[in-house]
Amino acid sequence: RFFLKFFLKCNQNCLKNAGNPRDMRRFQVVISLIPSVEGQLMAVSDNMFVHNNSKHGRRAKRLDPTEAAIPCIKAVSPSEGWTSGGSTVIIIGENFFDGLQVVFGTMLVWSELITNHAIRVQTPPRHIPGVVEVTLSFKSKQFCRGAPGRFIYVSLSEPNIDYGFHRLGKLVPRHPGDPEKLPKEIVLKRAADLAEALYSMPRNNQFSLTGHRTPASITHQMNAGFNSYADDYGRSIHNSSVSPSSSMDFSIPPSTTTPSAHYNHSFLQASSSTYLNLYCAKSEDSSF
Repeated sequence: RFFLKFFLKCNQNCLKNAGNPRDMRRFQVVISLIPSVEGQLMAVSDNMFVHNNSKHGRRAKRLDPTEAAIPCIKAVSPSEGWTSGGSTVIIIGENFFDGLQVVFGTMLVWSELITNHAIRVQTPPRHIPGVVEVTLSFKSKQFCRGAPGRFIYVSLSEPNIDYGFHRLGKLVPRHPGDPEKLPKEIVLKRAADLAEALYSMPRNNQFSLTGHRTPASITHQMNAGFNSYADDYGRSIHNSSVSPSSSMDFSIPPSTTTPSAHYNHSFLQASSSTYLNLYCAKSEDSSF
């Protein structure tokens, strides 16, 4: 913003009505981007009148850019950050102009105009987590008070986040020389490396990791499937009347009634051998 001051010197002898203040010649000074006064003007002065004392002038009247279109906030991206501050946030909206400032709560922050639809700011620090309103300000005039943007301050020491870091600290790999309690930034980095390594491994149809399945659910399904298979298999052995000298077929059935029962083949063979030994031991104790 610039303040321009013009000094106009008029020769009163060139005026037809010189010396008559009741019939004053009026002048205006305008600044525009094109040599025409019909388009949008950058600045317009008040009426200046000329009389016997032609050094008289008026203070320039500048057009307030907020009079044409009121700026408003549509979104804040990202909408949350740490209480330590310093996060880069983009304010998205309409009718932004140079000199427009952003206010987080009651804190006025430095802003950088990207376009008339986007402003880049750095979030100020805040001592407590929570939600603050994001508004706009220009020359002590605030905008967006009725529909402000919102920014959420998050603290690393919140109980839920701290508990999550405690759980991650037990899962991430440890290196020689690590302290007993790893810093949170190291826990995050190692957890991210571990997740990338797991999801980049070659997958098969038996244990494919999907977004809604967890290792606990996979383990539960495996156990449930094996238990149902073991019950059915043991029941079929006890119900059948077979002599010890008869040949018994303990081949693995091609499919089971449980869709999620995908077992390891060698594991099932070992399990069937266990049931065979138990049955033979029971048969020796009983009299035929």
